[in-house]
Amino acid sequence: MPRPKRQRRLQSPPVGYGFRPIRQNLDEEKGVQLLFEEYESIRLADYEGMSQEEAAEIMNISRPTLTRIYDTARAKVAKALVDNLLLNVAGGNVKFDHEWFRCLDCDTTFRESAHNNGKFCPVCKSEKIEHINGTLHQPVRRAEAPKAVQDDLGFCICPACGGKQQHLAGIPCKSIFCQKCHVHLIRENSAHHFNIKQIKNNQNNK
Repeated sequence: MPRPKRQRRLQSPPVGYGFRPIRQNLDEEKGVQLLFEEYESIRLADYEGMSQEEAAEIMNISRPTLTRIYDTARAKVAKALVDNLLLNVAGGNVKFDHEWFRCLDCDTTFRESAHNNGKFCPVCKSEKIEHINGTLHQPVRRAEAPKAVQDDLGFCICPACGGKQQHLAGIPCKSIFCQKCHVHLIRENSAHHFNIKQIKNNQNNK
């Protein structure tokens, strides 16, 4: 009887559902599914620049297992790029150190805290919340086309409390968390930032 696979540890989920190509007549039914652990292997090895030994330790797996996951992940990304296919990031044999949630109104990703157990969004107060931990074995959601982001201002901002910090070139704002609110930062004056401000303004006018 085969030994059950050890769950791979992730510090946090991806900030989105995946990527879609810029093309006409896109077939929404065709795509490549990148599992959470495959995404994490690329994030740690290629984005963070870790060795495979370091990445394997963080994910709580052996180095040979990390190598297999990483090789599969790169092959999937290559197929999506070359064949111009949807790339969905979802599912997998993983566990998080915290409970994670995503607001379906303003697209904010946040984790549980002493003041919020995932019942509402800490940014726009919406109760339309997706429990990311609970999506691991559900059908893949199709990603919406991302909005263009202005890249001419120099601050990352917390959409919940408004706290700012200087943007660093090459480091996406969404890869940084507000230490106070436990939500991803966004680029000040980006399309996402304006969308959140519009939601809050509409709520204040009710």
